Amino acid sequence: MSKRTRFILVGGLLAVCLWLTTIAPVDYRFGLYLTVSAVAYILSAWVLFDDLKGVEWLTLMVLPTMFTLGSGLFSNFLPSAVPRMFGRAFQLESSILLAGVFKIMYFVLFAVGMYGVLLIENIFSVASIRTIQLFRAAKSVNFILTLISSLFFYTVALSFKLPFWWVMAMVFVTSLILCFPSLWSVDLKGDLVKDATRYSLAMSWVIAMASVALSFWPVKPFMGGLMLTSLLYGLLGIMEQRLSTRVYVESLWEYGVTVAIIIGIGFLTTSWVGG
Repeated sequence: MSKRTRFILVGGLLAVCLWLTTIAPVDYRFGLYLTVSAVAYILSAWVLFDDLKGVEWLTLMVLPTMFTLGSGLFSNFLPSAVPRMFGRAFQLESSILLAGVFKIMYFVLFAVGMYGVLLIENIFSVASIRTIQLFRAAKSVNFILTLISSLFFYTVALSFKLPFWWVMAMVFVTSLILCFPSLWSVDLKGDLVKDATRYSLAMSWVIAMASVALSFWPVKPFMGGLMLTSLLYGLLGIMEQRLSTRVYVESLWEYGVTVAIIIGIGFLTTSWVGG
């Protein structure tokens, strides 16, 4: 069985497992998400076993595990019914059916995303030994999937309406776990563990402080998660350039403007009167 076939099988199996958690009682779902995430780690290690070595047992396993856990947690935001769409109202049966279609599409997209994650980690494991042309493309996709995973976690953290110190702790830990492997992968043949750790801690602290502000901000959880993700986008992009010893002024403007636009949208779309 080829590696790509195993990637497809793993992605499909994990998607089915996550879908099954949606029919379990709410009280048991978090434990099930953790279980499926542990399975994701085991299956990812199985398909990548031949090329894993040293610190890669940790760094290359972060994104498959976190992407699975984040996708599972975020699936709780999927609607159980869609009563209206594009100005058209639906009957109860149709609205429930449409919500079911959306759930299926979500988990199909998860399976595709997991396939991409495993393909990326496989490229990284090979690139640490020899230079391959796909490394730059893999870096770009890894960056995007890291941002998607962070959006899932940030949205969930803000949705709990917990005291700000709990939100800060969850955002800090999530950011640290996601940032480190992304920064470490900038130069797989070098030794960036210390620098990646230092930068990850600093970035995670900044994002955690931003989450404290959002804890007192009457912003919707998804919009707040998007704002934190935009901040991660800017910081992670700049730090990756810093580690590669080249920082472009054009990129600084791009990151800064993007973050400012999303934060501005969050400010304008927030109801400040409690309505």
